[in-house]
Amino acid sequence: MPKVIVAIGGGEIRTRGTAPIDREMIRLAKKKHPMFLFIPTASSDSDRYWKHIQEYFGEFLKCRTDVLFLIKEQLSREQIRRKISSADIIYVGRGNTLLMMRIWRRLGVDHLLKAAYENGTVLASGDKCRFDLPVWLRALETQCPFTTRENGST
Repeated sequence: MPKVIVAIGGGEIRTRGTAPIDREMIRLAKKKHPMFLFIPTASSDSDRYWKHIQEYFGEFLKCRTDVLFLIKEQLSREQIRRKISSADIIYVGRGNTLLMMRIWRRLGVDHLLKAAYENGTVLASGDKCRFDLPVWLRALETQCPFTTRENGST
């Protein structure tokens, strides 16, 4: 399976400023209407951020969208695993990285994301530095990708 990370730096989805790279991310998922999972943990499960994701990736780019709220919803580990494993694209939102990683580690989300990555799920972040963290480097066994990477090459 191809392993793909898309790290997006700059631009706003509200103004469609990242449309070219977002369309490429969707193309890399190799489905016309991929299942797009948004994980807004770093923004404390912001409803506003989720609304923008739905409007942009759902209505504008025609993905099927879902969200994984880990702070305001008490999901079982199995519910979390099902959401992550059913996604074609997993998009990690901007915000407080330390908060996000503490919650992810406690719930095992970091390991589930690694498994999704290994199985060909496209991982993406609206914060290019999100994938520069040592925990991501260890979890995903990759280098810091400031551009789209497919199978470890730029």
